Amino acid sequence: MKINGYEYSKEEVLEALERKGYQIVTATFYHEEHIHGSTFIKHHYTTECALCISDQTPNEANEWHLIAKKEFEKKPGKPPLI
Repeated sequence: MKINGYEYSKEEVLEALERKGYQIVTATFYHEEHIHGSTFIKHHYTTECALCISDQTPNEANEWHLIAKKEFEKKPGKPPLI
Protein backbone atom coordinates (compact mmCIF):
# COMPACT_ATOMS: atom_id res chain seq x y z
CA MET A 1 0.00 0.00 0.00
CA LYS A 2 1.32 3.42 -0.90
CA ILE A 3 1.07 6.15 1.77
CA ASN A 4 2.71 9.57 1.37
CA GLY A 5 4.70 8.31 -1.61
CA TYR A 6 6.18 5.30 0.21
CA GLU A 7 5.28 1.63 -0.15
CA TYR A 8 4.27 -0.27 3.01
CA SER A 9 3.33 -3.92 3.42
CA LYS A 10 -0.08 -4.90 4.75
CA GLU A 11 1.57 -6.24 7.92
CA GLU A 12 3.34 -2.90 8.56
CA VAL A 13 0.11 -0.95 8.15
CA LEU A 14 -1.92 -3.30 10.37
CA GLU A 15 0.77 -3.14 13.08
CA ALA A 16 0.81 0.67 12.94
CA LEU A 17 -2.99 0.79 13.23
CA GLU A 18 -2.85 -1.47 16.28
CA ARG A 19 -0.25 0.82 17.87
CA LYS A 20 -2.63 3.77 17.27
CA GLY A 21 -5.30 1.92 19.29
CA TYR A 22 -7.30 0.21 16.56
CA GLN A 23 -8.53 -3.34 16.99
CA ILE A 24 -8.01 -5.45 13.84
CA VAL A 25 -10.74 -8.03 13.15
CA THR A 26 -11.39 -10.28 10.18
CA ALA A 27 -14.77 -9.96 8.47
CA THR A 28 -16.46 -11.45 5.41
CA PHE A 29 -18.40 -9.29 2.96
CA TYR A 30 -19.91 -9.89 -0.47
CA HIS A 31 -20.62 -8.16 -3.74
CA GLU A 32 -23.71 -9.09 -5.71
CA GLU A 33 -23.45 -9.74 -9.43
CA HIS A 34 -26.67 -9.37 -11.40
CA ILE A 35 -27.46 -12.31 -13.64
CA HIS A 36 -30.23 -12.03 -16.27
CA GLY A 37 -33.69 -11.81 -14.81
CA SER A 38 -33.85 -11.21 -11.09
CA THR A 39 -31.05 -13.57 -10.05
CA PHE A 40 -27.98 -12.44 -8.16
CA ILE A 41 -24.75 -14.25 -7.36
CA LYS A 42 -22.94 -13.31 -4.15
CA HIS A 43 -19.15 -13.13 -4.39
CA HIS A 44 -17.79 -13.41 -0.83
CA TYR A 45 -14.42 -12.01 0.22
CA THR A 46 -12.62 -11.82 3.56
CA THR A 47 -10.64 -8.80 4.74
CA GLU A 48 -9.47 -7.09 7.91
CA CYS A 49 -11.29 -4.16 9.46
CA ALA A 50 -9.83 -1.58 11.85
CA LEU A 51 -12.21 -0.75 14.70
CA CYS A 52 -11.51 2.21 16.97
CA ILE A 53 -14.11 1.40 19.64
CA SER A 54 -15.11 -1.99 20.96
CA ASP A 55 -18.84 -1.73 20.14
CA GLN A 56 -18.19 -0.74 16.52
CA THR A 57 -19.16 -3.45 14.03
CA PRO A 58 -17.03 -4.40 11.01
CA ASN A 59 -18.30 -2.98 7.73
CA GLU A 60 -16.90 -1.99 4.36
CA ALA A 61 -16.37 1.62 5.51
CA ASN A 62 -13.79 0.57 8.11
CA GLU A 63 -11.68 -1.80 6.00
CA TRP A 64 -8.02 -1.54 7.02
CA HIS A 65 -6.78 0.21 3.87
CA LEU A 66 -9.43 2.96 4.05
CA ILE A 67 -8.73 3.66 7.72
CA ALA A 68 -4.96 3.67 7.07
CA LYS A 69 -5.33 6.31 4.35
CA LYS A 70 -7.41 8.53 6.66
CA GLU A 71 -5.09 8.01 9.62
CA PHE A 72 -1.62 8.22 8.07
CA GLU A 73 -1.82 10.11 4.78
CA LYS A 74 -0.70 13.72 5.12
CA LYS A 75 -2.81 16.28 3.30
CA PRO A 76 -0.88 18.46 0.87
CA GLY A 77 -1.02 22.06 1.84
CA LYS A 78 0.87 25.27 2.29
CA PRO A 79 3.52 24.92 5.01
CA PRO A 80 3.67 27.62 7.72
CA LEU A 81 6.25 30.38 7.24
CA ILE A 82 7.54 30.21 10.80
